[in-house]
Amino acid sequence: MTIEFTHESTRVSAFTDDALGTLDATGVAAAIRSGEIGVAEAAGAATARMRTVDPAVRAVRWWATPGGAGPHADRDAALYGVPSAIKENTPFAGLPTTMGSIALSDKAARKSGPVAEQLTATGVNLLASTVMPEFGLTASAEFAAREPARNPWNTDYSVGGSSSGAAALVASGALPIAHGNDGGGSIRIPAALNGLVGLKGTRGRMAGMPELRLLPINVVCEGVLTRTVRDTALYVAEAERHFRSRALPPIGHVRGPGRRRRIGLITESVTDFGIAQECLAPVRALAEELAAGGHEIVELSMADLRLDGGFVRDFLHYWGFLAAAEVGAAAAASGRGFTPAELDPVTRGLLRGARRSAPSMPGAIRRLRAVTGNYERTFVERGVDVLLSPTMTRTTPKIGVLDPALPFDEFMDRTIAMVGITPLNNVSGGPAISVPCGFDGAGMPLGAQFAGPAGTESALLELAYEVEGRRPFPRVGA
Repeated sequence: MTIEFTHESTRVSAFTDDALGTLDATGVAAAIRSGEIGVAEAAGAATARMRTVDPAVRAVRWWATPGGAGPHADRDAALYGVPSAIKENTPFAGLPTTMGSIALSDKAARKSGPVAEQLTATGVNLLASTVMPEFGLTASAEFAAREPARNPWNTDYSVGGSSSGAAALVASGALPIAHGNDGGGSIRIPAALNGLVGLKGTRGRMAGMPELRLLPINVVCEGVLTRTVRDTALYVAEAERHFRSRALPPIGHVRGPGRRRRIGLITESVTDFGIAQECLAPVRALAEELAAGGHEIVELSMADLRLDGGFVRDFLHYWGFLAAAEVGAAAAASGRGFTPAELDPVTRGLLRGARRSAPSMPGAIRRLRAVTGNYERTFVERGVDVLLSPTMTRTTPKIGVLDPALPFDEFMDRTIAMVGITPLNNVSGGPAISVPCGFDGAGMPLGAQFAGPAGTESALLELAYEVEGRRPFPRVGA
């Protein structure tokens, strides 16, 4: 089998005439169930694709045993045998949990954690772990001492983060679905920058890493990146069979668009940097299309959400606290395998900031906890069902724009300018989904985000289906 790169401004596509073809995860699962292709055949095709694209996109961190770890679920699982990968911050038996850092030991995990158990219960066959920025702390997988992960739409550009390698492998066609997690936009950011679907669920929706329950505010949710809405919908429905929060209404298997809704359009960023017009214009156009289709659009402001620049300051303080907690926990787990001198400059800068801001942390946490109630009240007070906004406040940056070797303050300003919307739903706990929404002037994908109150993932998926029906999502190499 031969897989060729499709070069259009250094564009990388793995789609070829093999067992996977152009099938999405749902299609691969159906082909395996029918006997049209075998699990080993699907794994072999995906492995060949990953090995072909990886020199260009640098997405694979660690390989599983040849042929993959094999499906851990029974044959009735909805995604049985579908090739996939897990993010390298998630314990999975046989693979190192290196958190995107060369400062940690590469000793393989002895057993899988609850996140991997829920993931594999859906039937996916994990072939590798994927690259991420160090400790998932930045929005681009760029490093001080090794090659960055790159965007398959144009390898001169960032793939985003922190579910970086996952996005590169799915967007390039090497895999139909891959695991990610989202603590500040880490599923939705790479989804937007790579023309993918990325759902961050309600806080507590998915099985999580046990240590996160100890945090004052758990901002992390698990999920996947996919090329189609039906893949995301099938994944969450099957994941619920393994674990479901009894505090939340079930999502169920959402199969298409739903009723007309009242949608709040957000055209402001919570930061002083605003939203680039290239990001905003396609979302305004989408809002007009949805209005023409019977939805009601109401424009809202940050004042409606009770947010101001103080939110940014508090979130950054908390982000530094999370950095210190992650590094400390990883160092304790690695023991002598931890070499702090190998930490990237951004991580060290966040650790310094955490020490400086320690006295202000109680107030920051108190104010951030209040965000949940304010966010939920917005839907009631303004009578809206969901919010619509750009996913990103800047277009896809070129490699180097978020180089961790930059002066720390400059690096943070550039990051804040780009990520001015997604952290709200991590702090509030509400669900949000990013879907493809056009291209910028450089030909790089843009995203639109739908966000809702707690427990409304089904409504977000219904709207995502409608967008996909109105604007079929692009594919690299198509």
